[in-house]
Amino acid sequence: MDNNKTDLKKIFVFIWIVAVILGTIIIYTYQPNMLLKIEARNSNLKTEYDRLKTETDETKYKINSILALEKLDKIAKEKNFNIPSEKQIVSIKE
Repeated sequence: MDNNKTDLKKIFVFIWIVAVILGTIIIYTYQPNMLLKIEARNSNLKTEYDRLKTETDETKYKINSILALEKLDKIAKEKNFNIPSEKQIVSIKE
């Protein structure tokens, strides 16, 4: 019986060592692939971020230009400015 228990312990230790070695091999072979996938995803996200940032900046520029035109139109109405005809000469005071 005692000999049987030591044999079982040896087998268990051997199986444990083999499992640890196999686990280590799997981790070391899977890790570079996982790293490449993460880097590719990161690159895609950076590209999308840059695209969205550019789109946001363009939208802000359009909104500001519309608001500037609205303010200009409001000032022109308040001061009773009118659009001159094509042949009319307009003097501008500085």
